[in-house]
Amino acid sequence: MKKALSLPYIWKTILATLFVAGFISFFFSANANTPFEPKRTQHALPEQTKHLEPSATSSEPTAKEWQELVVKIRKNGSLGAALDRLKISPATTHAINKLKNSHYLTNVRSGDQLTVWVDKHHQLQKILYPKSQTLSHELIKTENGYRILEKKKPIDIRTETASGIINGSFYIAAKKAGLSARSIMNLSDVFAWDVDFSRELQSGDTFKVIYETKYLDGKYIGDGNILAAQITSNNQKQTHQAFIVRDNDKVIGYYDEKGRNLKKAFLRSPVDYVRITSKYNPKRFHPVLKRTRPHRGVDYGGPKGTPIRATGDGKVIFRGWGKGYGRYVKIKHAGKYTTLYAHFSKFGKFKKGQHVKQGDIIGYMGKTGMVTGVHLHYEFRVKNKHVDPLKVKFPDAQPLAKKYRAEFKTTSTFLLSQLKRLDGRTHVARNFE
Repeated sequence: MKKALSLPYIWKTILATLFVAGFISFFFSANANTPFEPKRTQHALPEQTKHLEPSATSSEPTAKEWQELVVKIRKNGSLGAALDRLKISPATTHAINKLKNSHYLTNVRSGDQLTVWVDKHHQLQKILYPKSQTLSHELIKTENGYRILEKKKPIDIRTETASGIINGSFYIAAKKAGLSARSIMNLSDVFAWDVDFSRELQSGDTFKVIYETKYLDGKYIGDGNILAAQITSNNQKQTHQAFIVRDNDKVIGYYDEKGRNLKKAFLRSPVDYVRITSKYNPKRFHPVLKRTRPHRGVDYGGPKGTPIRATGDGKVIFRGWGKGYGRYVKIKHAGKYTTLYAHFSKFGKFKKGQHVKQGDIIGYMGKTGMVTGVHLHYEFRVKNKHVDPLKVKFPDAQPLAKKYRAEFKTTSTFLLSQLKRLDGRTHVARNFE
């Protein structure tokens, strides 16, 4: 039979065990910087709680629950009146009016159409206001109230060419070459100071144009700027060229190949696409008085109601009736120049004492006064002395600014080379790179 362990022996054994454990703990602590890496056991982390989208039963309204409404602005109407017809509270309209850019929505016009979205409580959530094919204004509701955003669709700009020979009518020839009515008017505006389209262009004269066209979502939406153009006049005896100058998107003007401004202080003609029926003649036989009487102006014949434009900036110094002139307007320009326009069927909006800009419509062609038919009588005076409007040399506008000259030389040289490639008899190309 084994002898039972004594109590002192047991205590000695426990103390020895604790001593050995302490020594081992001290050893590993002292060697914590040894190259041995402790073995790590990786445990899968619990999945993150996903953010749940509000369900259909949520108290927050969703776009799917919104009701889409369409409202049209009535004559003399307003945004508030339109929203009131949709039973949207005046408080909402007031909140919109307080926004800094509220004019994007409040400057509506008769006939404009708005698309409006409301939630199931008939609270306004969104408004879409298309201003044009490329621009729309959108109101949205956010946590901090309403916001109005401006949205623009990108336009694809392409470059095209057109050329042709005039055979009777410049307008018809230009249409046949593929130019739109807008581009034809732009072309006549570019050369308005140097070419009288009703008198100087003759059969056989030519034109060449490089211009921009605009596309939205792949569909043609209209023409842009004319980049370069060339017109011959007076039976091809004169050649006129024009090249655009732009500062970013802003058109500075059109200049010839030498950088001279095509714009003059006066237009060559006060009317478009009409014929000259009588020229300046100091010894003309008057058809009504049946005697020789000086004709100190130029008569333009055309349909009644043809718009008559101020040929230069100035101030209206007379608008009324004259025994021979009928209804007529007189404009003072830059101190020493005066123009007179007579035989109106009716006046434009400009009255005596008001200032007009070059190209403003001051009246419409008629046959008032001592006349035999519908026409415009146009006079040009320098220091109150009559001169021939068809021969007077007009003062030039400002030349091309120095900062544009280097770029203009490069651009105009390239565009001129493209114009030379075009042939009015054989329409060479529609596009170029």
